[in-house]
Amino acid sequence: MALREDPTAVDALNVLGLQAQLRSETERAREIFQYSLLLTRRELRPQIWAIEEAVNRGDIAAALRSYDIALRTSREAPALLLPNLVAALAEPKVRSGLLSIMASEPIWTNSFLNRVATSGIAPAAGVTFFREGEAIDLPVTDDLRAALVNGLLAEGETEQAWDYYSEFRRGAVRDRSRDAEFALNTGIRAAFDWLPSTESGISAAILQQGQGGILDFSLPPGTGGMLVQQTQMLPPGTYRISGSSQAIDLPERSRPYWALLCQDGRELGRVEVPNSDVAKGSFDGAVSVPGDCRMQTLSLIARASDDIVGVSGQIERASLVPAGAVR
Repeated sequence: MALREDPTAVDALNVLGLQAQLRSETERAREIFQYSLLLTRRELRPQIWAIEEAVNRGDIAAALRSYDIALRTSREAPALLLPNLVAALAEPKVRSGLLSIMASEPIWTNSFLNRVATSGIAPAAGVTFFREGEAIDLPVTDDLRAALVNGLLAEGETEQAWDYYSEFRRGAVRDRSRDAEFALNTGIRAAFDWLPSTESGISAAILQQGQGGILDFSLPPGTGGMLVQQTQMLPPGTYRISGSSQAIDLPERSRPYWALLCQDGRELGRVEVPNSDVAKGSFDGAVSVPGDCRMQTLSLIARASDDIVGVSGQIERASLVPAGAVR
């Protein structure tokens, strides 16, 4: 009825096209949606049909053109289309075609890059896409790269995660920790960076001051747990954990300590943090990494205190380096 009154009633065309698809009337659906596309390119349903039609023909370029049109013109398109587009990045022709489109800086570029980095879909293909995108100055930030590193680690791709991390974090090497003075100021941290605790009841934050930073922490009475951690991929050997603190004044049973844990849960060693009025707040101790532990976590652990003021303090510097190396 709507089409009889107005042959350009796109909504009615879309309903008819969908009904034809459901009845497997392929040619009829094609005629309807092609007519709808002639009338307007802003309707999402015909564009989705065009994408599916192009994919069935193996025409990647045509499919990507329809993706681009839909993502430029429909608010609903990103939620529906971006996950599939990210999953398709494993195909080299898709990556190449996408980069050609992104060279024109479409309005959906940032949304897509964020989805690539944070969705957990095909992170290895995402790394390849980001690397290839350097040729067109794709606006990939270190925050997005860090998120993608975490995606790789979640998939168990530890070697690729480290290799990619070391590309954008200058000076990152396997045989030592990073960011000894807590200077990194970033929105998204990779697991190879310092990660403050987000557990309920634990306040731990890296605060910027001057050219560096400081780890500030506080916990209420009766609460303990991890304050900050950093993932490592240390070769076998002996290492030293050292650094300095301030404003730590706690009984011995409540003082924090650094622990190096193997990925399988084994504790490889710990270094106690004394009160800050001892040896100018410095701490130092040795830990050993065996040959059968390829991945580790360096963590600062707070012990619970029954004191009414709880536990608090600051770490000014912390590093893990090979024994005998200059810290």
